[in-house]
Amino acid sequence: MNAPAMPTAETLPLPVGDGPAAAVLRWLCDPRPDIRPSALASLPLGAVLEAAIDAKLVCLLAHRLLGGPADASLSRPMRSVLGQIGRANTLHNRLHRGEAVRIVRALTGRDVPVAVLNGLAYDTALYPPGGLRQFTDIDLLVDAADRDAALDVLAELGFTQPGRGAHTRRRTTGDALTPTVSIDITTGLGHTADPADVRAALARTQAEGDGGEALPVLARADALAHALARLAARPRWSGLADAARLALAAPGSSREAVAAVSEPLRAGWAVLHSHLPDLVPGPPPVAGGGPGRGEVAR
Repeated sequence: MNAPAMPTAETLPLPVGDGPAAAVLRWLCDPRPDIRPSALASLPLGAVLEAAIDAKLVCLLAHRLLGGPADASLSRPMRSVLGQIGRANTLHNRLHRGEAVRIVRALTGRDVPVAVLNGLAYDTALYPPGGLRQFTDIDLLVDAADRDAALDVLAELGFTQPGRGAHTRRRTTGDALTPTVSIDITTGLGHTADPADVRAALARTQAEGDGGEALPVLARADALAHALARLAARPRWSGLADAARLALAAPGSSREAVAAVSEPLRAGWAVLHSHLPDLVPGPPPVAGGGPGRGEVAR
C-alpha cells in the first residue's frame, strides 16, 4: 500500500493553529480532561457547539460540560439539551451494539472470523460510559476469502438495502431514533491490505464488552496501527481522539516502536503529536538522518 503524503495540522477539517475553537476540540480529543481551555470561557457557546457537532465530538463536549465544574453560563434549558444529546447517542450505540452481537454470532456460527472496527469497537473500551463515541455505521473486518459469505449472512439477517459502498448493507429498524442500521464489510486495515496480515490480526482479536455479550475487536497494538494510518490518510478530529486514547492504552506505542513500522504510521503519529504534543513525543528521526515525511524539521 502506498504511503500517504504527510498531513499537517492545517489539513484537519476545522480551524486549528491557535484558534479558540481548535483549542476546545483538542481538549475534547485529549483523554485527560483535567485542564479546561481558556477558550471555553471566551468563545460563544454556539460556536463551541457548532465546532463540536461538525467534528462529531458533541457528546464528549456535553459529557465534560455537564460533568465538570458548575458553569454559570449554562442555562437550565441548555443543560437539558446537552443531557438529551448524550442519552440519544447512548440509545443509538446500544442499538448498534445489539445488531453487531447478532451479526457476529451468525458469522462465527459459519466459521467466519470477524472483528469490529472503529467507532463501535472504541465506544466502551476507550471512552467513559454513556455512548460518547459517535459513529454512523458498524465496520466489520473479515478475511477477503470470507467477504461473500459475510454478505450472504447479512442478507439472511435482513440487511438487503445497498449502502454507500459496494460492500455496505443496510436494514430498517422501525426505531424512531435510529431508523436504519448500516454495516460496512472491509477486508483491509488502515495500515495493511495484505490478506496474511489481516488473518493474523483476526487471530489476535480480543473480547470487548460493556456488561453484555462481548464483541471481537482488534488487539490494542493492531488497533493503534490501524488508527494512526487512518489518521494519516484522512485527518479528522474523531480519528485524533481515537488515536490519542489508543496511544495511552496500547502496548508498544512509544516513538521507538513507531520508528520501526511503516511510514503511514509515522505520519499518523506526527499528526497526533502536532495537536497533542504533551501527550505523545514527536516521531523519531528516520534512519539515515534528516527528517522524513512523518517528522517536522526543526
